[in-house]
Amino acid sequence: MPEPLKLTVFAGHETTLGTWDRAGVLDRELKPYLRLQDRNVKISLVTYGGREELQYSKRMPGIKILPNRFGLPANTYLRRVHQVHGLELLRSHVLKTHVTTALISALRAHWAWQAPLIVRLSFNWSESARVKQPGNTALAKRVNELERRAAARASHIITATQDIADALIAKEPAAATKLTLIPNYVDEDLFRPIPAEKRFDLVYVGRMNRHKNLMALLQAVDQLGLSIAMIGGISAHVRENDEDKRYFAEIKERFGDLNGRIHWIGRIKNEDLPAFINQARAFVLCSFIEGHPRALVEAMACGMPIIASKVFGISNMIEHEGTGYLCETDAASIGDAIETVLSAPALMEKMGAKARQYALAHYSLDQLVQREYELLRDVAGQHPIAGAAQRLAQYLIRRNPRL
Repeated sequence: MPEPLKLTVFAGHETTLGTWDRAGVLDRELKPYLRLQDRNVKISLVTYGGREELQYSKRMPGIKILPNRFGLPANTYLRRVHQVHGLELLRSHVLKTHVTTALISALRAHWAWQAPLIVRLSFNWSESARVKQPGNTALAKRVNELERRAAARASHIITATQDIADALIAKEPAAATKLTLIPNYVDEDLFRPIPAEKRFDLVYVGRMNRHKNLMALLQAVDQLGLSIAMIGGISAHVRENDEDKRYFAEIKERFGDLNGRIHWIGRIKNEDLPAFINQARAFVLCSFIEGHPRALVEAMACGMPIIASKVFGISNMIEHEGTGYLCETDAASIGDAIETVLSAPALMEKMGAKARQYALAHYSLDQLVQREYELLRDVAGQHPIAGAAQRLAQYLIRRNPRL
């Protein structure tokens, strides 16, 4: 058997295996890496939790967990990851970011050890910052520069959508020559149409954040006298928690449960989602901005009629009156779209069938894992580890074969 390809993956800043687990998405996030192992890829995962992260080893066999083992302060660890895990990074054929927010650590590791870096941009960070924090121009400027620097320095770039790719090229034209489009995957065997009693008119799956536009959505639900299952919780990221808590409290105080018509389900495991999704007549997502929303992909794979806002990160995924129904972000437009869809059974059936077909053709797990594997092999072959770093790694391993 040929030598395994050694890949080190950087989870998003402040992301831990524990936060993934509490959000019910740990298995979903790990699934493509477990499939890559079947293709002779040896994987290490940099996380931002402490030694307690090692308890997850049994749930991710073969994947080496690289935590903040010295208990460094979060900001210190962020800037010292390339030193804390230096030997593992030296031995890597390729470095990769799991999501956009892993850029800082990954760029430092790429600079320090000269291992090729694949940057995965799962959303437009600067545009997201502008929409979510409109008054914070310093943040938008900072992340815009970080994205531009990543585009210029990365060995290759994966974007989840063409919208993200186009925005990146506008910032850094050099990115155009090293872009590959690989969207978020869906496990089509798990997310599929399931015969079920329709307990809800609508289902929403996602964070309870302001940019998800839940106030307008629930106003529309209230005015139409419909029922909705609200699945999800506040953001797992510490810096967003206070704002998210205030917003979640605000919408709960404003709407309550609408006499039993709003079902606050909370967070559930990803593998339990298909049962809930299939108990609704339609899926709704009316955010102000998105990256490449996994919940939308999963609902499409379930063959659900989709009602979604015509915004960055969604409009490129949905064909209006084909794979879904697009609307504006105000309550009146959302309400009109919901009423139009739910009153047209033939349209719902057509959109659900086309959504499932589209998801299978574009988001299939094995198809996307194979595409990523081929890219990893290509990047590793085109950008061998710098000679000095490679010699140092070999020297250290000869001195201590247990490393």
